[in-house]
Amino acid sequence: MRPLATAVTYTIERWADERAAASTGDRARVARTVGKEALAARHAPARTRVPGGALGILGRRNPLVTAGPVPRRVAALLAPPLGRHPALTAATALVLTAATWSTAEAAHDLHLLLEAVGAS
Repeated sequence: MRPLATAVTYTIERWADERAAASTGDRARVARTVGKEALAARHAPARTRVPGGALGILGRRNPLVTAGPVPRRVAALLAPPLGRHPALTAATALVLTAATWSTAEAAHDLHLLLEAVGAS
């Protein structure tokens, strides 16, 4: 579970970076701020590194695979922003709809079971 927790932590940090870049409109400025924050916090205990290929974000030959999370975050901010994928959005909506429907169906079945137990 530790690699998953580390990957989730990194992903949340990247999401926050992208939100900051969208708010300021200046990706390079956010990248400099992330770098300065890392330098200011260098005396703090080191965080666990995210596995290089976590979630398939980086290719195997990418030099950032062995880099820590901060250089990868800065490099991602200095690169052009990723586009949106309508198919991925549709798949996410489908999964969420199925999960919601399954939860409602399970709650209904539980209700019927409790009624049957109460009637007997």
